Amino acid sequence: MLDLVLINQSDSFGGTERHTLDLLKHLDRSGVGSAFLYCGEGFDNHLPDEYSLVKIERINARVQRSKQDDIRVWRSAFNRYRSRKVVLIKPSYFSVDLKFLFFMKLYFKEVIVIEHSLPPQRLPVPKVGFIPKFGFWRLKDELVRYCFAKIPSKVITVSERAKIESLHHTFYRNITVCQNGIDVEAWFQDQDKGEEFRAKNSINSSLHLFGCVGNLFEIKSFHIAVLALSLLSREQKDQVALCVIGVGPEEENLRNLVETLNLDNVYFLGKQFDMLSAYSAMQTLLITSNSESAPLSLLEATACGCDVISSDVGNCTEVIGEMKNGEIIASREPEVWAAAIERYLDGYSCNADSSRLKNIDKFKLNYDIQKAMRKLVTAIMGEI
Repeated sequence: MLDLVLINQSDSFGGTERHTLDLLKHLDRSGVGSAFLYCGEGFDNHLPDEYSLVKIERINARVQRSKQDDIRVWRSAFNRYRSRKVVLIKPSYFSVDLKFLFFMKLYFKEVIVIEHSLPPQRLPVPKVGFIPKFGFWRLKDELVRYCFAKIPSKVITVSERAKIESLHHTFYRNITVCQNGIDVEAWFQDQDKGEEFRAKNSINSSLHLFGCVGNLFEIKSFHIAVLALSLLSREQKDQVALCVIGVGPEEENLRNLVETLNLDNVYFLGKQFDMLSAYSAMQTLLITSNSESAPLSLLEATACGCDVISSDVGNCTEVIGEMKNGEIIASREPEVWAAAIERYLDGYSCNADSSRLKNIDKFKLNYDIQKAMRKLVTAIMGEI
């Protein structure tokens, strides 16, 4: 009988997956006997060889659009790994079938959900005059949301914004916030590694390097960064470069956009395993997403001394406000981003003692991974 079973479906490796690995490490060190059951390709080549107390198994079945064969495979896995508690790590709300949640409830007394993304907004309600017109589509959507909320005994979000959005757009009520953290001792600015990263990828050392980090999905809106850089003045355009780190279905569209705009200093660097070197090579991280809960790239880049220019998503306003290391852009228009970047470049200073680093001690205190994971494990298991 295990203390805990964790389940995750992932087809890419990003902040949710890195957070999950941190959780597994902390569970193992805390003496919590656990099993991590995952499906999809997201964790391939990223999981450590072994843990002392955490059992790992890849399940050849899905939790979304699951069929009878998938349920049969999961039933066998649940019989092998018995536990009172199960944690479903969901990169986004509704990323599992409702029938899979009901099926889990048959095997586990307590179902806990960790939400890493914001829930989809409720569909608009059309009106006839002043009277709301509730069609079948609206009632079905509300019924699904209601059923989703009734199965978990506890919901954990990774930011206050995610909690507020969940309270507004779902029927979740028992929500605990356990904010993300990072290993603050492992993330720091390494100038030598940054120079090696630039040399390896043929990025001129004199250029001001902006970076976009994350899976290349439409919701990340990296095209805004590309368009904004294309709108800079000729003088500033010649002084900057943009590296795009990540893989995903939007890569071809982004490459085509770069070619159409005839931009020379945009580098598509794919998946990078040594992100400390990447952040050390950058001066500025750009977060252009439509939706984020609590991006780990924000914390990692900040710890490595990067400035951050971000859309108003997740906990970006909070972190940037504490660190005084960037700016929040409320608009989605590339012209507004270009103007903000031009102002930023005009006032940029490479002084290592500038305001973007002087609050690093406070940052380490607030976002230390050990502190974050202790709170998360306590929320899941209770005092241990």
